[in-house]
Amino acid sequence: MPRIYAVCFNGTVTAAGGNADILSFQPADDKPIKLRGFVLSQSSEVGDAQEEGIRVTVRRMTATYTVGSGGSAITAAAPIDDSGGGVWGFTARANDSTISTTSGTNQVLTDVSWNVRNSPFDFWYPDVGYCPKARQTEAIVIMMESTLTDDMTASWTAYIEEE
Repeated sequence: MPRIYAVCFNGTVTAAGGNADILSFQPADDKPIKLRGFVLSQSSEVGDAQEEGIRVTVRRMTATYTVGSGGSAITAAAPIDDSGGGVWGFTARANDSTISTTSGTNQVLTDVSWNVRNSPFDFWYPDVGYCPKARQTEAIVIMMESTLTDDMTASWTAYIEEE
């Protein structure tokens, strides 16, 4: 039976320039994953002068996937509906300043813009059939496609279903 896990990050996102992997997920062997939704928020860009628009994409990277660098591995929470449930098998990372790559197809599955003053910004896929899915050797990456004007303190949560 599939389980849904919350994967959370809180920290500083730097304006170092270029794209960054907000969150990335690699499924375990024979345990496909689906991204059910995500929430992006920040707490430091609160005035009109700090208002920025950020392009955010959700990508599926196929074939040989290479994780980004500069960020860190993060831990998923117990299943949302079962605190004593099983442990996740997928690998999760957050805030990689060097983006991930693939030798296969880099598919953009969702492309949205986030005005950072609109916090939290939550995005939910309407049904399981629309959720981005990754299988063994693939990955799902939520990527920031815009360069920040200045650093911001961010909180991000993704909801991952694992089969």
